[in-house]
Amino acid sequence: MRSREKPLEGSRLCVIIDRDILTLNRALKTARIAVKAGADIIQLRCKGLNTEEAIKTAVAIRLITRQRATFIVNDKPEITIASEADGLHIGKGDVDIKLARRLLGRKKIIGISASGLKEAIAAKKAGASYLGVGPVFKTPIKCGKRPVGVKPLVDIGKLNIPFFAIGGIDVGNIQKLTSKGFKRVAVIRAVSVASRPFLAVRRLKEALA
Repeated sequence: MRSREKPLEGSRLCVIIDRDILTLNRALKTARIAVKAGADIIQLRCKGLNTEEAIKTAVAIRLITRQRATFIVNDKPEITIASEADGLHIGKGDVDIKLARRLLGRKKIIGISASGLKEAIAAKKAGASYLGVGPVFKTPIKCGKRPVGVKPLVDIGKLNIPFFAIGGIDVGNIQKLTSKGFKRVAVIRAVSVASRPFLAVRRLKEALA
């Protein structure tokens, strides 16, 4: 039986495919490029899609990622199940992790968003497989949230749970994280709106090596 944490052990770069800013064709193209360039995890964010369209997107990305990258669905356990994704990522206002675990079973990865140490501790106690911590820097994706900066990551790093820094991270500022020893990041716009997404993934991976 495969441990749900095992796919996270060597994972450094999570590329988030956001269907709120990408068409279906562009989303699938970006996923293919990201996997080919070496992304470890592909996460689908589909908050604005109806269930049918979300499943269509998720199933297509599952085919792209199978045996090549870990696939996580944001927010929606039903889409995780329908697409046979590797796991689910949940944030504030989403399904409770205990319910998510009952729905998905013990083998699935479940990540939880945290913006500070208190939330990170609670997420770990609740049984999270990993954390998504941020937004670290200013980002239009989370325009209503104040960036937490790099400093809180130091204490969260002592909790002995994998975490991915997220929020406004790109090839221009990733060194602010790697210079402090943080080697897991999740990105959206740094790849999805890049003029050369393959190169963007490669440069991010090189920085995280």
